[in-house]
Amino acid sequence: MKSVNFQLDDNNSLEITQVENNLFEVRLGINGSMSIYYMTRDQLLDVEQLGGHIRIETFFPPGL
Repeated sequence: MKSVNFQLDDNNSLEITQVENNLFEVRLGINGSMSIYYMTRDQLLDVEQLGGHIRIETFFPPGL
């Protein structure tokens, strides 16, 4: 299981964990409130769903 954690500032964070080959758990902490999403690779690559502009494939390239 691979995981990437970004501490954006004191109250905001993003953690992405690969659960299965094409399933990811995304934990988004904003101002102390945590949201958890389960997303496929295709959904995760459409990062605008999370309101960001990070190229996720940099951390989880195809084939992992």
